[in-house]
Amino acid sequence: MKTSEHRLSDADVERFVARLRARLAVGAVEYGNSSFTRPAAELVDEVQQEIEDVCGWSLLLWIRLEQLRGRVERVDQLGGNDG
Repeated sequence: MKTSEHRLSDADVERFVARLRARLAVGAVEYGNSSFTRPAAELVDEVQQEIEDVCGWSLLLWIRLEQLRGRVERVDQLGGNDG
């Protein structure tokens, strides 16, 4: 199956949920039940920080992809594209 033809599957969801469960288990060991009683403003701050992390990592990956695009374009220009 080509990547462009990929459809969301039960296996995808199960893999995601398994990773989420693992993260929740680690958090439960580290923080116990304190997350349930933390002030909502602190939780908002945590979510904002996580979103900033995702954006930052995404930027770094975007930069790496741009570098890769440049290399691929050079290969194409040299006739290295096999179609």
